[in-house]
Amino acid sequence: MKRLMMAAVAVAGLAVTGCGVDKGEPFRQGFPRSETVKLNLPENKTALTAEGTRRDGVEGQISEFYKLTRGVTVTVNAAGGAVLNLVEKIVEYPPTTVNGNVAVWGPHTDALSPNTFKFTVTMTAQNQFDYLLEAKGKTEADSAFRTILSGSHVSTGDKLGTGTFLLDWDRAQTLPEHDSNVGVASYTYSKQTAGAEVSIDALFQKVKDGETGQLVDVSYKYREVPANGGSFEFRMNKNWITGPGVEVLTVKSRWQQGGAGRSDARATGGDLQGPATASECWDNGFASRYLNASWATAQRGNYGVETACAFATAEYAP
Repeated sequence: MKRLMMAAVAVAGLAVTGCGVDKGEPFRQGFPRSETVKLNLPENKTALTAEGTRRDGVEGQISEFYKLTRGVTVTVNAAGGAVLNLVEKIVEYPPTTVNGNVAVWGPHTDALSPNTFKFTVTMTAQNQFDYLLEAKGKTEADSAFRTILSGSHVSTGDKLGTGTFLLDWDRAQTLPEHDSNVGVASYTYSKQTAGAEVSIDALFQKVKDGETGQLVDVSYKYREVPANGGSFEFRMNKNWITGPGVEVLTVKSRWQQGGAGRSDARATGGDLQGPATASECWDNGFASRYLNASWATAQRGNYGVETACAFATAEYAP
């Protein structure tokens, strides 16, 4: 999807061909910025970089579940952020046309691209918008435009607001130029003021798992209270262990503003005889201080005391 979307930057080359008057405001407030839907997790880049030489699941080393949570947030941010960064670049330029409550950038085809793109923002009420990023093969009729990104946004200020959007990688697959991403991803978000709670929910359906090549469904739920930490939970249906069954893995991670946190994981169904659970806690430096896995023992894997945790008890995602 990244290659496809970056090719669409050509839409931004549509500088005004008429009198040069830019009527793009207030349509530039009509969609979320990448910062609006960004999942933030405390991090220590030096520690994460050095972790390549360390073992997982070792007391005092970087927490395995912290790294897992951090890695998943990066994946979710990349999926939504890539296309929103693209749209941000597109609307830096004046729209091609503005008719009443509708602004359109494009359609346009880059000289070396087999795809044609168009971005449309419609103001449905004050500070309320619908938007579409559409694409087609450059030799196809205009009736062949298919929607790659669609959404609704209520603006409450710069990089603030509420709304939903859908990324359709399956439709992108039908274009002359595309990458290997498949499935769809839907986001629901709310970030109404600088100090308000941030909520971001994302559902990825029939996307390709990078490890196995399986098509999987994954759901994410992120909450953050500025200056007061946050939580992130995700759920994946996947064949995790040997056997034909598909297991369900859920992980809920919580953290304080200073960085200390806890993850509680549970796997059920599939080829498991019963639920498998694991809890791990890390300190402000993201070092693991407590691990309690149902398949391990104090002599072979488990360590620490739960009183060392920033959060006293386990809390599993539904």
